[in-house]
Amino acid sequence: MWNLSLDVMGDWIGLGIFLLVVVGALFGLSHLSKPAKPMSEEEYERRVREGRGLASAGAMAGINALHKLVNPKAAEAIEVQKDLKAGYYNDEEKKGEGDEPRRNKSEAE
Repeated sequence: MWNLSLDVMGDWIGLGIFLLVVVGALFGLSHLSKPAKPMSEEEYERRVREGRGLASAGAMAGINALHKLVNPKAAEAIEVQKDLKAGYYNDEEKKGEGDEPRRNKSEAE
């Protein structure tokens, strides 16, 4: 019923795929272990300027949106904490302890 040559051929194909993955992983690791090429000051400044662009902003927006979907109460708590630090509570700005000027010990007596 089963042909022996098909079973052997399937084994060789599986072994080939496995070896391809192992060789690819070794090649990738060897490529990662090479030291980076030294860059000039101008190239460094250019990369720093271009590094913070739309891609990083989009990635952060995606991560924040995913975080809000996964845990909406935690995201809401973070927003409330930011509002409280800014002095807002229930959408109104309230005076806190730090709003009044300090009195000296002699004035307090």
